[in-house]
Amino acid sequence: MRKLLILILLVTGLWWGYWFVGSSAVRQGVEQAFAEAAARGATAERTGLTVAGFPNRFDLTVEGIRYADPVSGIGWQAPFAQLFAMTWKPWHIIAVLPPEQVVTLPDEAVTVTAEGLRASLRARPATDLPLALAVAETGPFQARSSAGWTLGAERAVMSLAAAEGGQNAYDLSLDVAGLAPDPALLARLVPDDSLPPTVGVIRLRASLTLTVPLDRHAGQTRPRVAALALTDTLITWGELSAAAAGRIAPDDNGLAAGRIDVTITNWRRILPVLVASGAVRPELLQTVETMLASLAQQTGDPEVLKLPLVLENGWMTLGPVPLGPAPVLLPPAG
Repeated sequence: MRKLLILILLVTGLWWGYWFVGSSAVRQGVEQAFAEAAARGATAERTGLTVAGFPNRFDLTVEGIRYADPVSGIGWQAPFAQLFAMTWKPWHIIAVLPPEQVVTLPDEAVTVTAEGLRASLRARPATDLPLALAVAETGPFQARSSAGWTLGAERAVMSLAAAEGGQNAYDLSLDVAGLAPDPALLARLVPDDSLPPTVGVIRLRASLTLTVPLDRHAGQTRPRVAALALTDTLITWGELSAAAAGRIAPDDNGLAAGRIDVTITNWRRILPVLVASGAVRPELLQTVETMLASLAQQTGDPEVLKLPLVLENGWMTLGPVPLGPAPVLLPPAG
């Protein structure tokens, strides 16, 4: 009995020591990050820093955060930010952000209000801490810019998970419900009220292959997109809906190349948007509508339009319509 008691006390002492060493490392890491940012010329301030959760958690709370980079013009202000991790699996971190924060951009400041804004990052327990799963989610959300625009959503969830059996391969998922574009922008794009003020559903499922893995060295290795495959993409906006599937990858010059098949249901609903946005000149609207109607007849349903988005030789075309240069994915080979 005495030996058992000694063993219990020894284990308890070691566990307490582990927590205090770990909490000190967390505190020092945050303080060092603020100091390094200030040394680079950025404004990096906070009014409070605490580590709690003894003995089973590391609960980090940073209060009164103010960051500003004079070079990029990007900044962030928040009353607090919290990170949580269990002591027996510190490679799994949960972040909680405040209901209101301000993001500063070069020409404007954006006030973000959100309910339940949080993120989770889980790495594999290995030396390089390779990414296993990252998830970010929010409830009702709104962004208000000093430039006058607003953007909101009822709910949004995004995740990136390491794919099974693939080297540097990841599964990307995005779900947005009730996206509310800026009312002034919406009034310009949809002057006839043919579309509702909110986009009902945005869904994206994709397979992503990177040049190098996402791990603790990503800041130095800088992963780039080596291939992107859309497996299930859907947008529903009132009676208008669009789906897409296909694959793109960089060609020898690093430009995006491949094909994505786009299906638009009730495609005539988008014509006023194309005119209002300047994508189609008003005098060409009838010609464009006739051409698209002819293409829709080939699907067997005049309200369904199927078009290939082709990226080839540095250019993009959507069906017969040229869109312009293809985006750069990788630096040119060699």
